[in-house]
Formats: sequence, structure tokens, C-alpha cells
Amino acid sequence: LGFPLSKVSHSFLGSLTLFVPQEIAEYHNLLDEVKINAQVLRADGFRRDPFFQCLLAELPSLIPLSSPGHPIGYALFFFGYSVHTGRIVYMENLYVVSEFRGRGIGRKLLSEVAKVALAADCAEIKFTVSEWNSRVLAWYRCLGAQDKSEIDGWHCLEMDAETLHRLAGDGGHRTSCQASPSTDGVMGAQGARPEAATSAWQE
Repeated sequence: LGFPLSKVSHSFLGSLTLFVPQEIAEYHNLLDEVKINAQVLRADGFRRDPFFQCLLAELPSLIPLSSPGHPIGYALFFFGYSVHTGRIVYMENLYVVSEFRGRGIGRKLLSEVAKVALAADCAEIKFTVSEWNSRVLAWYRCLGAQDKSEIDGWHCLEMDAETLHRLAGDGGHRTSCQASPSTDGVMGAQGARPEAATSAWQE
């Protein structure tokens, strides 16, 4: 039985916001970190230059007592750029409601994201998986994903709004933070070795 996919529409924004705080965030124990609502999604996803794209998996009309078109999974992603490979897609979330897992829905969503990436001449899809989520990690590896943390020692970092305001407000003045040229194997923010990146970070 097939589960139809569609691009997210205005009418499904309410359902999508329910996915994020109630299921995704609870699954990852991040309920306190959810800051978005339907209004934010509408503003960010339906502008001339949208910040994200989203594909929905929906219930088919052939399922008895179901609500046809009701979303049961989604993939949220956006375009980015890598100085190593050029155009990329970053997949923020791939999620399927628990009772519909194991039916190939996640694989179908991922396949559609791959088609979008290839159509846009992207070189790769990037995403993160929590270390404790071993089953999902194994699933992605089975599909051909490479664990860059394991292979190349990459760390996934983020800066919150408070940090952004502090960085934006200090005018780029010198601080006590600096990259250590003697730290063998450490990569800069754009893939440069510390010897190449240190001077730029310190000035």
C-alpha cells in the first residue's frame, strides 16, 4: 500500500507544528527548546526565497476509518553550500509517526529528498543523528550514509541566539579565543588547517 507524498502546504502547517514540538522534540527530549509555531513556519517556508522545503507523507484514502491526506511523516530540508563539494542539501528532520514505521515511508521520503538534491545539482545530503539513536544510525549506514564524526573526527557545533548577539555586537574585536596552530588535525570552520585559519580568527 502506497503512502502519497506532497510538498507541505498552508493547510498542513498546523499539523507540521504538532509534529515538531509533540513528537520530534519529545523523542529527542527537547520539548523546552521548541520556539516555532505555524506563523513562523508560514513566514519562513512560503516566502519568495523560502528558508526550508518540506515533503509530507500522507494517509492514503484506501485505509479504512482513516483521514485521507492526514500527514504521518515528513522530511524538512534546505539548500546549503560546501567549499569542498559545492551545492548541498541539509536535511534537518526525517520523521515518521511511530505506528507507521517499518513500512518504507522513511525510505520513500529520503528518496524524494535525494531526487530534489540531484535535480538541483547538489553533491551530497548532510544531516545529524543523535549518538544514542543507534537503530536509526544503523539504518542510515545501511543506506550508504557515512559517519563523518567517526571517519574524519568532525564535531557538530552550534551557536545559540545569545552567542550570535554577543558575536555580532563585539565588532570582531580580539578576544582570548584563538585556534592553536599546534593542534594537529584540527580543521577550521571552512576546512582550513589551523595554520591557515588562525590569523583570520584572531583579527
